[in-house]
Amino acid sequence: MRSLAAEAGVSVATVSLALRGSGEVSPATQARIQRLAAERGYRPDPHVSKLMNHLRSRASARATANICGLGQPWHDVPARNDYYIAGLLAGLRASAEALGYSFSTLNLDDYPEKAPLQRALVNRGVEGLLILPMRKSADLSARLDWELFSTVSVTTTVLAPGFHRVTPNQFDNMIRACRELTVLGYRRIGLAMSKDWDVRANHRWAAGVAWQNQFGGTESVVPLIDETPGPNLDADRLTAWLIRERPDAIIIEALNYSVLDRARKAVPTRHWPKIVTMNWPNPPAEFGIDQRPERIGTVAVEMLSSMLARGEKGVPDLANLIMVDGKWVDGTGPAPALV
Repeated sequence: MRSLAAEAGVSVATVSLALRGSGEVSPATQARIQRLAAERGYRPDPHVSKLMNHLRSRASARATANICGLGQPWHDVPARNDYYIAGLLAGLRASAEALGYSFSTLNLDDYPEKAPLQRALVNRGVEGLLILPMRKSADLSARLDWELFSTVSVTTTVLAPGFHRVTPNQFDNMIRACRELTVLGYRRIGLAMSKDWDVRANHRWAAGVAWQNQFGGTESVVPLIDETPGPNLDADRLTAWLIRERPDAIIIEALNYSVLDRARKAVPTRHWPKIVTMNWPNPPAEFGIDQRPERIGTVAVEMLSSMLARGEKGVPDLANLIMVDGKWVDGTGPAPALV
């Protein structure tokens, strides 16, 4: 780099910035230095690049102000609010503070208009945003001037813009749950969820059960995808489905426990299935998948920190997706014999 700087008549720092395409060097100078580097066969040392990126990241973390999580309250679904969201926020906060950032959250419902929301973020000195799970899938394109912020989404509920994302590995998690239930002896594995929740998961849970029905070696059970708006199921439709399909295990997000209680009263005890959650822990469930929300938060902050260090803002041309594997939790034991 010193040789290139001497030949180009610029400083070593200018050469470094030009080769990184930082935007702090004029386009003409950048093109000239990059052309000269190519002619001289310059190749960066990956070990030095790794060290410099680490040093820049730490300096940026100290200098940059706040990271803010944008979300909505989940008062109507206490199970999800208590466990997944709480774990996710704990991972986000701990990782942000470990990297030297200040972390806060902001309720989008308090800022229905673009201008007040943007003003609140700018006044807080926020440069990095983390998009938290929405109550319902939504297009956030018009909510902010996104080019002002580095943004990472930790949810599949954002339909647009196409941000970099860190999410649970929902399809693989479902395949894992079905495999573990099969090993325990369950032969009729059913899925019951609302249409809205199916859309939230981008159909990945339903796809996992469809694979199980076709190739998993168990008996096929027609899923219940309920048309009732919102995350909860209709109790009568759930009861009728249980009686008709007779699953011995059901994967269900029991966000409204009264729905399960009503169904349990109408289904004979010997036909009542084991309850499985994809969001462990969830009190009615006896098995489930721990989606590791704390780890999702950690990975998301690490991604956002790297973007801030590089000055990467706005909506990417090609978004990256990192999926975090969940962990199976067995709270009971082998399947009982059904009469």
